[in-house]
Formats: sequence, C-alpha cells, structure tokens
Amino acid sequence: MTIEFSEQQRSPGVEMSPELKAVMQLAVEAGEVLKKYHSTAFDVDYKRDEFDPVTVADRESDELLRAGITEAFPDDEILSEENPLLPSSYERRVWMVDPLDDTKGYVSGRHTSSVMIGLLDKGRPTLGVVYMPMRDEWYYGEAGKGSYRVKDGKTTRLQVPATTTIANAVLVGRNPSAAGDVRPIEDAVAQLGFKSTVAEGSVGAKIGLIAAGEADAHVHTNLKAGKWDTLAADVILREAGGPPLCDVDGKLLDYTKPESGWDRYFMAACTPELLHEMAVKLGEINEQTHSF
Repeated sequence: MTIEFSEQQRSPGVEMSPELKAVMQLAVEAGEVLKKYHSTAFDVDYKRDEFDPVTVADRESDELLRAGITEAFPDDEILSEENPLLPSSYERRVWMVDPLDDTKGYVSGRHTSSVMIGLLDKGRPTLGVVYMPMRDEWYYGEAGKGSYRVKDGKTTRLQVPATTTIANAVLVGRNPSAAGDVRPIEDAVAQLGFKSTVAEGSVGAKIGLIAAGEADAHVHTNLKAGKWDTLAADVILREAGGPPLCDVDGKLLDYTKPESGWDRYFMAACTPELLHEMAVKLGEINEQTHSF
C-alpha cells in the first residue's frame, strides 16, 4: 500500500525530509498489519510476565519495518523491541522501532496502540513518528522543523502548554490494567497532587497529548520500557517546545548507552519548571519510602 501525502497532511510550510516520508510510508504499511489482526482471535505469548504480551501483529510489524528501513537506508542500524539484535555503535544513525506499542490495549481490543519510529543521528534525537492506525492519527516531528499532529484529516503544529506547577497540571496516565499489575511508583505519583488525570494507551500518544497542549505531564510507571518507547516521542515533545525526557531522578535519557532498556522510570512534562518540581517531589517521597 502506497500513500500520497496530501496538502492537509504535510507540515505547513515545512518540507518533509526523505527519511520522514519513507518511515511514514512504512508506518502505514505496519499499521495495515495491526488493523488486519485487531479484534480477531489470535494467540498471545508473554515475554517477562503475564503483563508483557506479544502477538503475531508485533512480530509481523517488526519484520516489515526492519526490512523496509534496511532497504531504504542500508547503512543505518536498527534497534527494535521485538528483535534481539543491538546496534554495533551509536556513532552513526540508528533507527529505534516499536512495531506495536500498547500491546495490552491491542489484545483488549482498544484503539490505543501505535507504531513508533525514531531516528538517532550521532547520538542526537532527530526524527520521530507515532502512528495510531486504528484512529488514523499521527504525531510526527523532525529536529528544527517542529512537530505536528494529523487528526480527522487536519494537520496542526504542536505547542506545549506553559504550565509550571503540579497543582495546575493535568497528568496523562495509563488505561485500567489487569488485576495484579501493581506498580509501586504509582502510589508516589498519586501523592504529587496533580490537578486531574486523563488516560491514554501508547507512550507516544501520551506524550503526544502533552505536545498538543491537552495534558501537561506523564510519569511512566513500567520498568519494561526501552529506547524504542521514548525516542520518537522525545523528538515530538522537544519540537513542540517541551524539555527532553528524563528519568525520575531528573537525569536526561542516554540513547547511546549500551543497554536498550531503561533501568529507571522516565517522565515528561511541558516545561522545565514542571519537570523539575516532579523530580524534586518524587525524590523526597522516595527518600522516605524507598519504594522505587
């Protein structure tokens, strides 16, 4: 399936790079895989535990994306959630791919899953695509060119809100999960005192809501996350005027570290001031509870 980018879908006044056009095309093709299996009967396997599912759609989408990126950019390396191969180096370009983010929501029949593709160039986040095929909704951005959302066929440039305090901030969190999926840091997040909370599925969509001004903050409460979960959304948030993603200790995410997974919870916010307050308060809580 080949797509043509309509004027409504193009970045207003900004030319898409060949890389962005290529991976948006691949995202559409991967999205067709997700739509093919969505709400059908399929087997579900599990990776680390019963809350970490993987499906035929994850694997088929992964194969399609890796093959397409390799064909289009044969000199680049790829890091994918559903493939054990690691980049030999981060000194050049590395694509980071989540072929089906929010597999739990996908298995449950929700429309909250996405395909996420990010590009790291010499250690610098440079491109991000989040495509939600069941909604036909996009978030995307490129370094120096801004970030955008396509929703209901209309493209809008993204701009984060100016919220600087937790008391005035809207938190975007996860959808209800299965019984037993207990996450200790969620008790700490509940103590922070956000004004209100909204729910979303895919990590990219959660951070996309911040970039779009419809939420202010996110604390990821699952330690199974990796670079593929954050790179695309990190670019989108930065290009919407937000600060880079960091862990709950306030340290920037290091996309060049040898390991692919994050060993600390990560978080996002619309302003540096809000992100700092979140890190300080979570640190104070953890000093007392030692829970995360």
